[in-house]
Amino acid sequence: MGKAKVNMVIRFLKGMQAEKVNVLGTEEACEDNELIQKVIEDIELFYEAELEE
Repeated sequence: MGKAKVNMVIRFLKGMQAEKVNVLGTEEACEDNELIQKVIEDIELFYEAELEE
């Protein structure tokens, strides 16, 4: 996918986590943000070699 795109997707997902907290509040966003964090970690592991370049 390319390092720039991977980083862009991760930034988007982190922004989504922040937006969920802003809209839903910390408590209600917690479960969603945990799922999003798992996706971020999965992307980082899958594209690990590209991110190191």
